[in-house]
Amino acid sequence: MLSDTKDTNRPDPQANPGPDPDETGQRILQAAAQVFSEQGYTAATTRAIAAAAGVNEVTLFRHFGSKKNLLMAMINRFSALPGLEATFENQLTGNYRQDLLRIASQFLAMMSRNRKAILMMICEAQRLPEVREVIAQQPAQQRQMLGKYLRQQIERGVVRDLPDPELAAQMFFGIFFDYSISQSLLSDTSAAQIPPEAVVAQLVDIFVRGTIN
Repeated sequence: MLSDTKDTNRPDPQANPGPDPDETGQRILQAAAQVFSEQGYTAATTRAIAAAAGVNEVTLFRHFGSKKNLLMAMINRFSALPGLEATFENQLTGNYRQDLLRIASQFLAMMSRNRKAILMMICEAQRLPEVREVIAQQPAQQRQMLGKYLRQQIERGVVRDLPDPELAAQMFFGIFFDYSISQSLLSDTSAAQIPPEAVVAQLVDIFVRGTIN
């Protein structure tokens, strides 16, 4: 709960809640990821998050303004999006299969690192519009980036003329999202023992065969 102590330096709760660069902000984000994963968004309190971060509640609000802003900052900090943006801007070569392998490897690694938090957010999103609003932004941006790349490959004649490249991009990420989430339920089976690089290669090859010209 928000402390009654007035803090004239508290930022506007609607301000941009991007990741805070200083050490205290990073510690709060790490604590938020832990508490949200363990308790869920609704049950988690800013008081508990502040305690886990070793700061007072006023400090938490000075950095993030509101619990919703903190959730958005946590998602931005631990999502695949910053890494994918850098990949799309600087690391793709135009080799269709190799580029998709790089994108998929990065995305699947992020999903594996943050599986508990992602599962929590999926559950919370079913009943909380504010959570659903926050988490919907990431897939939309990923879909747009890959959709743009697919259009470029269509223009080069590498990829066949897809009716909706962004729909194909959504399917691409959905394959790896579904695989990662299912592994949380199948972690003791032989399927879970397949090396990640083999999983990526097989799933990418299926997508390539379905889209290549």
